[in-house]
Amino acid sequence: MSRVQMTVISVRDELIAWYERRGYRRSGIYKPFPYGDERFGIPKRDDLRFELLVKVL
Repeated sequence: MSRVQMTVISVRDELIAWYERRGYRRSGIYKPFPYGDERFGIPKRDDLRFELLVKVL
């Protein structure tokens, strides 16, 4: 079975809803946000994490 995986910042509810309307599903798997890595910008809050979204093709 082929599938696509992507991570989205979990507090982006509207963005996650947009992807869900396009067939992605929340996996419940989270990865920590890389605080201190300026490639991801300078966060303005301390509760960020990534959630894995999955879409079966």
